[in-house]
Amino acid sequence: MRAHWLSDLTLLDSYVLKDESLHHLVNVIRIEVGEELLLLNGKGLQILTVVDAIAKRELRLKFKSEIPAERKYVFDLALGMPKRDAFELCLKQAAELGFRKIYLIRSAYSQMKAPEMDRMEKLLVSALEQSNASFMPEIEEVKWESIPWSHYHSALLLDSQTSIKKPVFDSAPTSPHLLIVGPEGGFSPEELKYLHSQNQVKVVNLPTPILRTPTALAAGAGIMLESLLK
Repeated sequence: MRAHWLSDLTLLDSYVLKDESLHHLVNVIRIEVGEELLLLNGKGLQILTVVDAIAKRELRLKFKSEIPAERKYVFDLALGMPKRDAFELCLKQAAELGFRKIYLIRSAYSQMKAPEMDRMEKLLVSALEQSNASFMPEIEEVKWESIPWSHYHSALLLDSQTSIKKPVFDSAPTSPHLLIVGPEGGFSPEELKYLHSQNQVKVVNLPTPILRTPTALAAGAGIMLESLLK
């Protein structure tokens, strides 16, 4: 379904979109009168509307229904900053996969700093609109030591550099879980030692070649989601 993000979305009988929203929907999306449009605020509010009229300077929508949204799982991501292209893809994937929070970490082998928040928000908005996801991930720049490890039921670490040390990942749907993904160069020996020392960290070795950061994120999310089906 076509979707559009509005940060100040509230329940109304009708909506009027102008400026950038109007241009995007009419000239890029090519939306037409009578089409349904899902409005999102990234905080769980989803409103189904129908396009009532399109004018030169505004687009009018009629309220149709509110769609209930709830988190079916609580996944957070600890991301060692990769290169720009990989980082932007990771942000989009995290939003599409329903991650609640993203910790951005300038790890030992990271080659870039986090972009400006406006740029990151645009990427997240794009992912929400394409996937119809109900929630936008929160972003926080931290150091490894600042992650509240005790808050998590489990933390999944994909590590091809060492043998399995702890039990594989197990999930509880209502508890928060963390996925740890490193940059292109992986983790330094010091970082691995620190991560392995955390009681919540569960190490999984995949029988694969070295994975790019976005691929590792997708693989890790797949393991976490699969664990919910057991």
